[in-house]
Amino acid sequence: MASGSLITARLAAEQGREVYAIPGSIHHPGAKGCHQLIRDGAVLVETIEHILEGLRGWQALSRPAPMPVTHPLVALLHAAPHTSEALAIASGRPLPELLATLTELELEGQVICESGRWLARC
Repeated sequence: MASGSLITARLAAEQGREVYAIPGSIHHPGAKGCHQLIRDGAVLVETIEHILEGLRGWQALSRPAPMPVTHPLVALLHAAPHTSEALAIASGRPLPELLATLTELELEGQVICESGRWLARC
């Protein structure tokens, strides 16, 4: 009887998906399933690099993402964290307008406020 993992691997292979297997000891009965997967064409994995190599192939297939336009406030915050007041002075924006923009950028996940200082998120 096949285990759930082996059934899942078989179905993935039937759908043309990459199957990875980490070999075990040839003396351990529990490793027979992994060894069979490798014999059936699964990618032998010995290090994380083996998986990353396979993922790099997907990067080549995807379209390059457009270069994001960095908001001027985010650019200032990449240089150094600022309080709202210091950021208003550095940007030359009125504080109410600045706070509204920071709120929008925070909702977009581009900035965060920690202990009263605004930081750009990577």
